[in-house]
Order: sequence, then C-alpha cells, then structure tokens
Amino acid sequence: MKTAERLKLLAACVDAFAPWTGSFTEAQLLSWLAAEMGYPEALDRPVPHGSIQSRAVVRDPLLHVTSANTPHAAMQTLLRGLVVGARNTLKLPSTGMEAVDQVVAGLPEELRRSVCLVQELPRFWARDHPTVVVFGNDETIQWFKENTPATTRLLPHGQKIGMGLVSGDLQEAARLAARDASLHDQQGCLSLHDVYVKGGPEPAREFASLLAAEMELFEQDPAHSKEKRSLQQSAAIASLRESVRFSAASNPETCALWESENSNAWTVIYEQAPVLKIGPLNRVVYVKPWPGPDCAALGPATAHLSTLALHPFDHSPEEGLLHLGATRLCAMGRAQEPSLFWHHDGFPALGSLVDWVDIDVG
Repeated sequence: MKTAERLKLLAACVDAFAPWTGSFTEAQLLSWLAAEMGYPEALDRPVPHGSIQSRAVVRDPLLHVTSANTPHAAMQTLLRGLVVGARNTLKLPSTGMEAVDQVVAGLPEELRRSVCLVQELPRFWARDHPTVVVFGNDETIQWFKENTPATTRLLPHGQKIGMGLVSGDLQEAARLAARDASLHDQQGCLSLHDVYVKGGPEPAREFASLLAAEMELFEQDPAHSKEKRSLQQSAAIASLRESVRFSAASNPETCALWESENSNAWTVIYEQAPVLKIGPLNRVVYVKPWPGPDCAALGPATAHLSTLALHPFDHSPEEGLLHLGATRLCAMGRAQEPSLFWHHDGFPALGSLVDWVDIDVG
C-alpha cells in the first residue's frame, strides 16, 4: 500500500485515535513524514539527499512493549508504526487494555491485518523483530537493554516525569498547573510532579496555597473524574502526608502541606529544598522555590525529566533550561497535549523506525 493511501485510511480513523494521540488530518500526517524524512514519499521511492538518492525502508515487524499506566503510549506508538507502514506486534499488559482492543477492532481491514495484539512477550521476540519499542519502568528498560541483541534497534521509553517553572501571574499559573498535574492522575510521563516558582520562598509558598485551591476545583469538576485509589496507592499517599506533616510541624518555615479534606484526591507539598522529587503519583505535587541558574541543585531525578512546562511560555527560553534534561518545553496547561510532531524522549518518532538505503547516482 502506498503512503498516501495508507494515510488517507488513518485520517478516516482519527476519532478513534484522537483521545490518546490528539487530532490529526491526512495533510498533517504527510507533513509529519516530510518533517522527519525530508519527503513524505520517501517510503515509496528514492528521494534526493544531497548528491545522492535515498529510500526509507521500514525496520519491520515492529515489537511495541507497552506499559499498564495509560493507553496513551500504546496508541501513540501504534499510530507511528501504521504511519510508516510497518507490521506491528503490540505486547499489552497481562491485564489487557480495552481501549487498544476497541481501536484495533475498528480499523479498516487493510490496516487491521498489520496489527497483532498479544499479552505475553513472543518467544522469539528478539530474533523476529529488528526494532523493539519499550515503555516501562527502569527495571523493565534495564532488562531489555541486557537481553536485546546488538543487531536489534531498541527504542526505550523509561519512567519520565514533567515539571513546571512559574515566573508570571501566580493565580493563572496555579489553574494551569492543576490541570497538568491532575489529568490522568499523574500516570503518564508528561504529568507535572514538581512546580518551581521564581522569586524565592514567599511567592513559592503563596503559589502552593493557590495550587491547592485549584486542585480542589479540578477535583470537583464532574468532567475530570479520577480512578479509585488502590489500597497500595492510598497507603503510599497517607504515609507521605504523615511524613510531611511531621516535617512541617518541626520546620514550618521550610515545609507545608495542603491536602484534600477527608480524601486522598490531591496533595500539595511546599518544600524549600530545591531537589526534584518523584511522588507516589495520584495528584501529589511538590512546590519549590526556583534555585536559579544552579540547575545541579535539582539533583539526579532530572535524568527522568520529559517535559518542562513554563508560565509564561517563552519561545526563546534561557540557555540553562535547554540543558536541564527535558526533551520538550511547552506552555503550562499543555503538558499533557504533545504535538503530533513531538520527538518522544528525544527520538525521531518516525525516523527511528526506518533504515536508509543510499543510491549513489554518481
């Protein structure tokens, strides 16, 4: 099937994909290919590349190993595989993923036959799949690094988090940050876990109070229902709250706690110490004063940064922010809405799925 025909079929399925990938049109899919490969028809024929010609060849079949937190990653990686025309094996969690089942079942036959859904890792996965895309925690990623042959292209997407940086209106920033930290209960790699505020401890503490109020408003909105917490999740939140409550009683100037009344719906923690922290998920947010140009003060958790949400957004951010570790900068309030053209964890989303065959025309 030629690229144009395939993308037309995909565009007709946009309503099924959109909740997980964002909306797209046939023209946008063509532009996405052109942005990553130079020409949208590079998968169909050799295209100019300097003084030579080059043809993109899909490294298929692709194996996509998905995580159980949300369907977003599974749907995004499936879309990428279908855009480049690959055969796709999706290894879903052992509990399954109903949203993915429904979308695949509704695909046109021409696309559906290029998708295989499994709940166990295929026995000869490394031999049969020249490219493996993996989503999971650090332990999962490490296992695949140790067991993937050198000839197999491994595209790992490990545990990631988002953080925010506020330098403008605190009230508006609090409303936007509450959305970024609450959507999907922080289960995705783009969710905000920490929000830093420029100007020192006083505005940071004020922002924490405003954020708590906005988290409650978000929680009360029927359109933003949350999943019921498991016993393990509830215990983790309760344990953290008790620890913070003790610290706040001992050092009220450097630590404070705001929490949803009679529930574990949301938690806001103010800490003066700048170290970036990864909470127990489920709408737990740290607020801290920004340490300034000394980004090393944020500590080793910056290795897990995916998205940096800014308020107000600056198209030309200060140089230090570009080297913080995040692979995506966006306006606060948009952390959970990456562009179709997003380089997921810094990878060319489509370009990583192909090899180039060069034709030296002399």
